[in-house]
Amino acid sequence: MTPFLLGVVAFVMLVTAGAGVLSILLCAGMFSLAASQQFFDALAGKVILYALGGVFLGVSFYFASLFYRGRVQLARFAQDGEWGKIELSPYALREFVSGIMRDEIGIDHFQVRLQHMGDGMSIRITTTLSPEDQVAEIGKRIQETLSRRVVERTGVEVREVAVLVNSIHSHEEEPVTHEEHDEHTDAS
Repeated sequence: MTPFLLGVVAFVMLVTAGAGVLSILLCAGMFSLAASQQFFDALAGKVILYALGGVFLGVSFYFASLFYRGRVQLARFAQDGEWGKIELSPYALREFVSGIMRDEIGIDHFQVRLQHMGDGMSIRITTTLSPEDQVAEIGKRIQETLSRRVVERTGVEVREVAVLVNSIHSHEEEPVTHEEHDEHTDAS
């Protein structure tokens, strides 16, 4: 633990212990609520309450930032390299998969979802095809190409490639492109 984090933990421990002791003393009749109300109505009491509130907000923001950084770290796809860890952001992998879908497979209308699966990843493609397309053939080509190319070029193992043909439109009916959809990455 870093010294700052140890300080935060110590502070939270002291405040929690103080609140516990105070509530026991209030129940035992050692302090009266009326006397504490008078103290907190005075300027010194208000200053203490404002300072304590500010410290609590600061501590909560610190823990929220730790939570956010942890979630971002979990969302990354990592592998151990010869001289250290190699990490790929979900955004970079999604861009890479999108490039393969457009350039190598020739599909322009799709959505990409990535998910951690063991020590690798799962790719889910939702796409729109035309009535002339051979759905089973294209689905198999997407699975084979993505599973091979992603491992070759990034080193991240592909455990599954799922393809969902969401709709079949003729080219005259322009469906929504993948840039207009929200692209998601589920880190679990």
